[in-house]
Amino acid sequence: MNLSLSKPVDMGSGSIPRVVLALAIPAMMSMFFQNLYAFIDTMFISWLGTVPLAAQALSIPIFYVALSLGKGVQVGTAALISRTRGENNLEKVEALAGAALPLLLLAILPIFLLLVPGISDTFFGLMGAKGEMLAQVYSYTFWLVLGFPVMAYVMVAEAIFMSHGDTFTPMKAMLLGNGANLILAPLLMFALDFGIAGASMAMLLGQILSAIYIRARLKQSGLFVPTVKRQSEIIKTWKEIGRLGAFVALTFLISPVSLTLINGVLASFGAAPVAAWNIMSRLEMLGLLPLNGMAASMIPFLSFNLGQYKYQRIKDGIKFFFVVAVIFVLPMMTIFILLPQYLMFPFRASTEVMELGKHAIRIAAFGHILAPIELALYSLAQGLQKPWYPMFTLGMRVIVLRYTLALYLGAHWGAFGIFWCQPSSMALGAIISSVMLWKLMQRVEAM
Repeated sequence: MNLSLSKPVDMGSGSIPRVVLALAIPAMMSMFFQNLYAFIDTMFISWLGTVPLAAQALSIPIFYVALSLGKGVQVGTAALISRTRGENNLEKVEALAGAALPLLLLAILPIFLLLVPGISDTFFGLMGAKGEMLAQVYSYTFWLVLGFPVMAYVMVAEAIFMSHGDTFTPMKAMLLGNGANLILAPLLMFALDFGIAGASMAMLLGQILSAIYIRARLKQSGLFVPTVKRQSEIIKTWKEIGRLGAFVALTFLISPVSLTLINGVLASFGAAPVAAWNIMSRLEMLGLLPLNGMAASMIPFLSFNLGQYKYQRIKDGIKFFFVVAVIFVLPMMTIFILLPQYLMFPFRASTEVMELGKHAIRIAAFGHILAPIELALYSLAQGLQKPWYPMFTLGMRVIVLRYTLALYLGAHWGAFGIFWCQPSSMALGAIISSVMLWKLMQRVEAM
């Protein structure tokens, strides 16, 4: 199978496996490296001690709030541009591309209130931080928040490339940024003694490098370069992106909200369980990110074929996604269950955190085999522009089911019991996702 990853993909014709993999492989790697920022930070911060690691755990939801808003605009823009290109409406393509960055910058603006020390202390104090942990949280969050506009630029540029069938360029931008982060993080944290602040400084500098590269590639490719210029009927265009993107953003926002709730339950048992969950969730997210990347790459494929009324390609694409997802997830699940001690190796946390982390990793893995169901629903729903389906199922799983289970299990079996809320909620959530996926597939069958 010949995959030309460096060229735009014709999403409306050709072999389904070839087209999907040509889109998915770079997107999988791009998303993997996008979230590698948080993993690298967690690894190096664990070397500073339990309190800084717990402080990062409390800060990470803020990163995912910004990322969620970015995903909303990114996915909404990519899906609409893909469908509009399928309809050959080039004027509207340019309007969508031009409106995306101002919309995203406006959406993340309230987060900048956390740059004010008093507001930051009050906010994170409500999440359970106190004393030295509050100081560590602010040091990390300050540079993290300053990087959000740069991240916004990169995500909008990625949407433009993805909607034109190019997922390779965003992948290279992420590689450059993460390479810089990997080099700069230990230098700033340890050699220059910036501590936990050095981790988020390195992330910011890596994002700047990604932005410089992806802007140059947009200009070279003759594609629209994101700006903040005002254009006619921009409010109308925002509404179009928002109608689809708002559900995507809300879907992604559910996870950081849930993580904040879980951190609150864990914090009642001390800093060590919070730190252990932080490590587990970073590893789990990193492990599942290739699947998330593939699911995201399916959206422009499905939207493009929807615009061209090629419903059989939509059905065949979803079936192929399931095959690849199951083949991928089984060995990863096995590694998490049998070899958690090796996954914990990069983290130099306390003995208590390391032991709790091993248990958390092993327990979480029992839910991995169910992940493809929820991801397939996400791809199909976004591709068909019915984003409320995955929003409902994810909300039920991570807020209603997972949080309720965390409270119950924590009350009866302590911090160790809380770890079981992850696979238990995935099992219950898979039932809901299966029903929703079946309903959507029935709609495609009827088209």
